[in-house]
Amino acid sequence: MAGLKKAGEKSKLKLAPGKDLRKYTQQIWLAGLGAFSRAEEEGGKLFDNLVRIGEDLESKTREIADTAVDEVRGRMLEKASDTKERVEKVFDDRITTALTRLGIPSQRDMDQINQRLELLTEIIQELHQELRVDKKTSGK
Repeated sequence: MAGLKKAGEKSKLKLAPGKDLRKYTQQIWLAGLGAFSRAEEEGGKLFDNLVRIGEDLESKTREIADTAVDEVRGRMLEKASDTKERVEKVFDDRITTALTRLGIPSQRDMDQINQRLELLTEIIQELHQELRVDKKTSGK
């Protein structure tokens, strides 16, 4: 009990035998309930603050991640496009080489032939009209 008196003197609680001991234990009990209530209130506020901080962090992290994903996606699409173009060029070159070996004309060759045919057709039509005109004039 002497130890309790020293503690009581420091906390300015007066302990007397009997009746005051019950009052003291009641105060300890109430202090514990008060501490529990305060911790519960402060814990709730702390929890709410931590949730808000977590939401902010998640939002910022999501924005950074989305930006990074968009950048990587763009680079990958660009590389895929470049690769596709290179593969198509190699494929076209090989087909052209194979067709040339077989003696099959290319589209460009066919276009040139068609242009020549159109020119020859125009010349023949003009000559044909001149011959008609000459026959008509010489027959009169």
